Amino acid sequence: METGKFNRRNFIGTLGISAIGAGSLVLPRNSFAAKFPEDRNLNHIGPMEGYTPQIGALVSMLDWVSNSVISYNKKLTVEQLDYIHDKDSNSIGSLMLHLVATEVIYQDLTFHNLEDFTPENKAKWNIAMDLGEDARNQIKGNPLSYYKEAMESVREVTKAEMKKRDDAWLLSGETKDWDWNNYCKWFHVTEHFANHRGQMTWYAKRLPK
Repeated sequence: METGKFNRRNFIGTLGISAIGAGSLVLPRNSFAAKFPEDRNLNHIGPMEGYTPQIGALVSMLDWVSNSVISYNKKLTVEQLDYIHDKDSNSIGSLMLHLVATEVIYQDLTFHNLEDFTPENKAKWNIAMDLGEDARNQIKGNPLSYYKEAMESVREVTKAEMKKRDDAWLLSGETKDWDWNNYCKWFHVTEHFANHRGQMTWYAKRLPK
């Protein structure tokens, strides 16, 4: 058996062949041909119309986790979104904007092959990206709709750019420092939402009565 380095670019084809040879793990015929529409039930994770299969599944995960963040916090007032638990904490609102900033910087890294924000995006998003004292002082006074609209606006850019690309692009894009491909970079964005969603839950349970 060949033991050389796994070729990510052959992943999709290998997946299909492996599944056929695995007996009970055979994928349904044309499993990637049936794609969910963009107005699908959010709980249906998988390939979506308008995207290549792996990208569609990734986008469906991004939509699920961002919706989870908004849904969990939908009853919070402006004061609760601004609540600072202690001197080392960030508000729930600033964490939401941090997630938006994270998505923006990965747009710049992967869609435009940059090593940081564009100058325009850095001026707009760097405080939310870094969090800390500046974020505590400046990100406040906003209703939930403000953060929701920011997420949706940035997600529209992500989706438009993803539609221009294919699974070969998603599985490429390794960088020298971490040797991680575009799929891993965008999976990081997805898990970042989940990570900070847990942090928001912790803060929300400790809001003053």
